[in-house]
Amino acid sequence: MTHLPPRSPGQPRPALPVTAALSAGLLVALSLLAACGEPPPAELAEPPLGTLPAWSFTNERGAAIGSKRLAGQAYVVNFLFTSCPSSCPPLAKATKQLQDKMLRWRTSGGPRIVSITVDPASDTPEALRTFARKYGAKAKVWTFARAPYAEMEALVVKGFYQPILRKDRKPGTPVAEIADKPTPIDTAHGVRFVLVDGQGRMRALYEKDDAALTRLDAALQWLNGHPGK
Repeated sequence: MTHLPPRSPGQPRPALPVTAALSAGLLVALSLLAACGEPPPAELAEPPLGTLPAWSFTNERGAAIGSKRLAGQAYVVNFLFTSCPSSCPPLAKATKQLQDKMLRWRTSGGPRIVSITVDPASDTPEALRTFARKYGAKAKVWTFARAPYAEMEALVVKGFYQPILRKDRKPGTPVAEIADKPTPIDTAHGVRFVLVDGQGRMRALYEKDDAALTRLDAALQWLNGHPGK
């Protein structure tokens, strides 16, 4: 071990000896290698669930949000609408929990959460901003997305493979007949979190209970540390 001579008050701290500096650098390098070798969570070892088509919506502030802006970084998507009285409030609270977990480790430009509204007729940007404030959404992490109904439904149902079942729409009814109508409050829709990697591939689905949110947070951290995996 290298011993440094005593230092009088006010005297500048001497530089670390070369051997000590090298040792510190070696420890950092070993830590990085260990992180790179960390195995993925079990669900990420499974084949992707599918690849999303290109999509571009607008967020609660009118800015573009979609596959192009999110490319290269993992993100999470869920589906809700602000007037939903039953399944959406618990989902929004769970999303806030996930956001808080992510804030403990996320750095600038890291993974994000996107909540897509299934009621674009009612969920104006202002309505989404109000909802965001109500549930404590931090715009840098948790954002909201809206698009014309037909475009939104196509992405949710055919892209994410999530249901939207409206009681005001009989089987075979063209989407144009209901596209401008508010989504009924008793509409059934997907309430799980969809994890998407930086290549636009859906990697796993998660429920909103505490254990599932913990697994989702761990998967996000792994993907964040292993871009391209």
